[in-house]
Amino acid sequence: MNTYNLIANGEVVDSIKEEGRCKDTMAYVLMDRVYALTSQLRQHINVVVQETGKEHYYNV
Repeated sequence: MNTYNLIANGEVVDSIKEEGRCKDTMAYVLMDRVYALTSQLRQHINVVVQETGKEHYYNV
């Protein structure tokens, strides 16, 4: 199970656990949260898998 850290300005602003969701569902959950945070904070949001350090890119 992966945990996805949403990072703005070098600090984690939110963490989302996979909790048994399929990859397609996680993609939608992450896109929705990245869009909301981008609108709220007016900053670019990076999504990083906590366990591996792999970065995912969502262009909002």
